Amino acid sequence: MPDPLGAARSWDGATLVIATGHDLSLALLHDGRPVAATHRPMAKGHAEALVPAIAALLEPFGGAQHRCDRIVVEVGPGSFTGLRVGLAASRALALAWGAELLGVRSTQLVAADARAAGLLDRLLVALAAPRGQVWIEGFGEGADVPPQALLPGDAEALASGYQAVAGTALLPASQCAMPPRAAAVARLAMSELGEAEILYVRAPEPTGTDRAPV
Repeated sequence: MPDPLGAARSWDGATLVIATGHDLSLALLHDGRPVAATHRPMAKGHAEALVPAIAALLEPFGGAQHRCDRIVVEVGPGSFTGLRVGLAASRALALAWGAELLGVRSTQLVAADARAAGLLDRLLVALAAPRGQVWIEGFGEGADVPPQALLPGDAEALASGYQAVAGTALLPASQCAMPPRAAAVARLAMSELGEAEILYVRAPEPTGTDRAPV
């Protein structure tokens, strides 16, 4: 859940953002502003690629000597394996640096970039999930829908009630195809972040009908 004290804190100092639930995406923020970022499409192999990628990101800023004040890690919904890799690395670095550790949802990252792209009305974030399913979350006044997994038909029906749809799931109403990017954290308030714990979203199991209980 969001940190109730977040609004009283600021983005002062250095922040490392790690997003591994979909692609491999990293960002370094100084006083809340991105100063370096990398984004690599990656379906698997995060465990081998993450540490070298972090080292390369920090190299121009002193490498191993550059200690961050906080780490923000993607918590899902996304690939459980990828999320677990990112969370394990984040916890290890936070312990070594004495850094604050916060979590951000994959859907929040997409929503932040979508807002920056001009999708300012009721927004549905839809991300491709395993077995042809869709992870969704709704944003906007009167349009908030918590993160959940839906079958494609249910996701399409829900999307009809939104002015904009963004993400990696190709729904008929989609206007903006974009993955979760670590640098999008710079567009969020610290009060919007939460605990660094994997977000478990139960997916419906396909049955003989097009709808299944969760």
